[in-house]
Amino acid sequence: MTLKARRTLTAYLMLFPTLLLLAVFTLYPIVESFIISFFHWDMISPHKQFVGFQNYVQIFEDPLFHRAVVNTLLFVVLYVPIAMALGLAVALLLNAKIRLRGLFRTAIFLPYVTSIAATGIIWQWIFNDQFGLLNYLLRLVGIHGPDWLNTPQDTMVCLVTLSVWQSLGYVAVLFLAGLQNISREYYEAARVDGAHGWRLFRHVTWPLLSPTTFFVLLMSTIEAFKVFLPVYVLYGATDGPNDSGLTMLYYMFTEGFSDYRMGYASASAYILFIIILACTLLQMTLQRRVHYDM
Repeated sequence: MTLKARRTLTAYLMLFPTLLLLAVFTLYPIVESFIISFFHWDMISPHKQFVGFQNYVQIFEDPLFHRAVVNTLLFVVLYVPIAMALGLAVALLLNAKIRLRGLFRTAIFLPYVTSIAATGIIWQWIFNDQFGLLNYLLRLVGIHGPDWLNTPQDTMVCLVTLSVWQSLGYVAVLFLAGLQNISREYYEAARVDGAHGWRLFRHVTWPLLSPTTFFVLLMSTIEAFKVFLPVYVLYGATDGPNDSGLTMLYYMFTEGFSDYRMGYASASAYILFIIILACTLLQMTLQRRVHYDM
């Protein structure tokens, strides 16, 4: 055996445990769930009834699924720009030369690594209509706050607020990494030409930050379409008042693990995948506006 062949064999042996785990816990479930989407199966019976595309047809005829799609799209439209704007603003502040900068960076990232179950309890208290912190602050300025968790019109406000608060540190860290990757020479040259403040950000920072912005846009959109935990921790076994918090992933969860319609749930999962794929491909058309030269 040649030296090249031995090195190749050694590399594959090193990769084998990881590839095995990937095949067993990722690739196999993906293939199996796609197959199950063409069957009626309750996860208990060993027998599966083949129904073809019936699960997909029933999903598109289900008004609850239509509600889930609308709620999910509304969440994406609200969450993504707010999270990106606030994340960029925080990153610009943390990139400045301020005292205790390391402490602020740690503090802003803490919500992202904190258990969503724990933070969900805190936000349930914050949004409580009688004893919550938010309504208490509103009463101090003479405003009678609504019943946040039991009013359908306020459900999306609660979900977006919790999600933005939790992911703000992650988005800010990504933008901060992009800001620190920009050479200081560009700023020095721009200042020589008389650029300061907003003009410096508009003509130097923003164009050179476009690769990071594009990446954050893709990842934030994908995560927004998969929103589930904020609904679950705020509303428990329900999806909010009058299905106002029903999202596509929560719809899939209830169909699969509450109603035991695993084939139906698998079909809805692949519909969600197609929607995310379509949005991602649409966003990829923006890549021609990304400046990769630093």
